[in-house]
Amino acid sequence: MIRTACQGIVRVSGACLLLGGGSYGTFLYQTDDGFRRAIQAYQTVIPVALHYRYLEWIDATIGTTQDDWEKLDERYAVPTVSKLGQLQGMYCKYCQTAAGWNNTFGEAWIREFRKLENEVPPRDIKAVYQTVEEETGKPVHETFASFDPIPLGSASIGQVHRATLLDGREVAVKVQYAEAQELFQHDIHTIRSICEKLAPEHIVLLEAIEKQNAAELDYRNEANNLQEIRQNMRQHGFHPREVVVPQALKELSTARMLVMDLLPGPKLVDGMRNYASQWAQDHGTTLHDLEVAARERIETDGIPSKYNGPSAWQISLYRGYLRLKDTALNVVTATYNGTLGWFTPPMSYHNSTLPSNAPRIIDTLMRVHGTQLLVDGVFNADPNGGNFLLMPDGRIALIDYGAVKRFSRNERLTVCLIYAALARRDEARLYDLCKVGGYKSKYGKSRVVYKLFQFGYDSWGKDVTGDKNIQQFIDDLKKDDPWEEVPDNFTMAKLMSIRLRALAMGMNHPVRCSDWWGGIAEEVLRQEGLPYDNWTYDMIVEYKPNMNIQKYKFA
Repeated sequence: MIRTACQGIVRVSGACLLLGGGSYGTFLYQTDDGFRRAIQAYQTVIPVALHYRYLEWIDATIGTTQDDWEKLDERYAVPTVSKLGQLQGMYCKYCQTAAGWNNTFGEAWIREFRKLENEVPPRDIKAVYQTVEEETGKPVHETFASFDPIPLGSASIGQVHRATLLDGREVAVKVQYAEAQELFQHDIHTIRSICEKLAPEHIVLLEAIEKQNAAELDYRNEANNLQEIRQNMRQHGFHPREVVVPQALKELSTARMLVMDLLPGPKLVDGMRNYASQWAQDHGTTLHDLEVAARERIETDGIPSKYNGPSAWQISLYRGYLRLKDTALNVVTATYNGTLGWFTPPMSYHNSTLPSNAPRIIDTLMRVHGTQLLVDGVFNADPNGGNFLLMPDGRIALIDYGAVKRFSRNERLTVCLIYAALARRDEARLYDLCKVGGYKSKYGKSRVVYKLFQFGYDSWGKDVTGDKNIQQFIDDLKKDDPWEEVPDNFTMAKLMSIRLRALAMGMNHPVRCSDWWGGIAEEVLRQEGLPYDNWTYDMIVEYKPNMNIQKYKFA
């Protein structure tokens, strides 16, 4: 439920009201677009958060029912998320992350958050044409034979349209909003000023996002990223067998316009839900009932085991078999309907569908991203549900590589040590990595360090957080041993882990990253001639990367 997130919302919202008070606040509201947008966001959220806090109080005193919470969800989810979507920028980014937190938010909120993964309110086509013409220096029709005015999807900094080149090739054209850079800078600076006073633990992430943002806003960088990732995925055998990375047309791509292969298929989560809905209907149940049952299993059994079923190739063969079977049966059906069917009720045609296979999809995504992070050191730092398509043949299209992070060799070796240690539950090794890396806290408690590693890089399971919600868990750790200096080198790796875990949670198949990445990490260390068991404290010092330390103290 959203009650989990209320504490943080109320703290930040209250600060914004204070900032907005008085003549100076009025001046800022009238002259500072970022401040004005922040106030609009918090004015939208404050009444919602307070209403949930009131219901929490009622729950603690006389008790509530599940229906009470669901009614509140339905009342607030649509208008609140709609307003945040209109504001776009970082507010959309946070909603996209929250789309997978079905252990925190109710179904109504998850439904609305998911819309912002690829359905941010689009801009008028005239604004899109203007950007295309500014980037190419000529009218749209001189670059594209056709340009669909209805976007395929829209996100926080731009939207994607289907188009046809003059030579007849179909492409996807990603066009950046004119004010995207200004919006992000305003949002980051506003949120940072609030976090410095109320939630300094978020400063490290904000710093990393701000650094990454400059590169993400230049689509020429993304064109190069797509080429590099595509080559890496082919080298490792993922592309085109399990995943497909579109090829960027670098000669047509500019700072604010990216032209690339058009790949078929719906957004991954939507595609999975469509498959599951059809399967449920064929088997006399509903998608809602399937999801409720899945969540109950998660509550009872915890994080499920890794996928150990048919490979993508085997499933592809089975799909081919089903298509042949349907074709044969439909020939018989068509013959019957064209003869005896004139006098008797016609037969129905066959269209077999495979049940959605979330475990296999998640397994593929985890292996792909683990390889990018630990083997290549070149990875998508901000994957979300809108970055992936479910292609008709079951493969996954990886379509967004604006936020790519590159590690030095020593950074890559260090993150390999982190995931190998997490898989082995090696608390002492993780504590050594923290000491060498420059992490400092008030009391230096290794258990707090270990929990922070688990939560940030690995799992949100109850074996980590217990019965506490996310905000309570972090607050308790902060009280137990407040941290004061933290390196930000691996923040984007942490963000990738968080995003993938949120996506997996949204597909009702939560993961522990070290289950996949621990083995990859150990193999990389062996291939580098530095097996995990040979590492000592002195070796950690020897291979220490240049660290970027963020300093702050909790009040």
